Amino acid sequence: MPLLLAAVSVTAMFGATPFLIPVIAERYGVTDGFAAAISVVQVGVFALVTLTFPRWLAPSGVLFRLAGIVFFVANVASAGLSDFSMLLVSRGVAGGAAGVLTWIAWADAMRTPRSLAAIASAGPLTALLAAPVLAGLAQFGDRAVYLALALVSVPAMLLTFHDTAVKPEERRVSGSRSNRVLLFALFSLTLFATTLFVFEAVAARDLLGLSPVAASLGFSLNAAGGLLGARLASRYRRPGWWVASIGPAAFLSVAGGHPAFYFLSMAWWGFSYWIGVPGVLQMLADRSNEPGERAGDAQGYMAIGRTIGPAVGGAFVDASAFLLLSVVAAIGMAASGGIVIAVQEGREGLPPTAPQGPARAGSDQPPNVAEQ
Repeated sequence: MPLLLAAVSVTAMFGATPFLIPVIAERYGVTDGFAAAISVVQVGVFALVTLTFPRWLAPSGVLFRLAGIVFFVANVASAGLSDFSMLLVSRGVAGGAAGVLTWIAWADAMRTPRSLAAIASAGPLTALLAAPVLAGLAQFGDRAVYLALALVSVPAMLLTFHDTAVKPEERRVSGSRSNRVLLFALFSLTLFATTLFVFEAVAARDLLGLSPVAASLGFSLNAAGGLLGARLASRYRRPGWWVASIGPAAFLSVAGGHPAFYFLSMAWWGFSYWIGVPGVLQMLADRSNEPGERAGDAQGYMAIGRTIGPAVGGAFVDASAFLLLSVVAAIGMAASGGIVIAVQEGREGLPPTAPQGPARAGSDQPPNVAEQ
């Protein structure tokens, strides 16, 4: 339960970004594209933490609770700041704490398919419930949103859990080349997805004339589709095709020219993303020595993509080039799905890991490690 609540807190933080960008731009007197720096800094520190901490530390209840406290304090501090540069600092601290919470949650979840499905479902379920709330709170300013995020993080600050993950010094990192390709695919997917996704509320306002609350319905549909996709993810073994299908949906969400295309595309985007990404993470686990081995790497690479994406997308948005942005995002996400398809089809017919003993000749998989 504490791990699920942590996932809820982090998802709420990231889910607030599309609604915060126009509000922050207005309050601080910056452009929408420049306001996206809160996402760049927030996710940049998140990426740094999820890539480095798993190599130095083992997940623990103490570390989990400490991260929850820092996350709470950073959100409260953000609500009280009036200087944009200091806001960026506080969002960086929040991103780092969120990185620790996410790493611990996914490291534990990747040990069993059931736990993986539960953590995966927490994301879209939270977004489904939070989108209209966050959009409504944003009407009262960014301070209201940050105070709400602090409130949501209280359970993660107070609760703890019993850690069972392998300690860093006991791990033996797989040399799987296909895992490195899959990590690149996850990085590419999140990079191109966030170039557009964090600006969907701005696009809905400028291109379709939708109010923030009306635009939030698109994010609710995205989350509802994601919840369904996450629940079905374990039944489908071709995640690359689902990931590739996000591309056309992303394009139509902007280029469709009608609210109906926006709402339908956002729903399919969420469904395809959350039915596909858990499958890619399972592919990583199957090709690793230990199920949680690549949890930090996966979250870190995806976070790097989320860091770069808003900065790239912001340049298009400030130039009012929404259509071109949708084309770039669509091609990038479709190509990411193609990479996953290529890895899976290339490994068809072979077991995820070699038998115990020397690695299979010609295989990029390490010797098998007994299940725990």
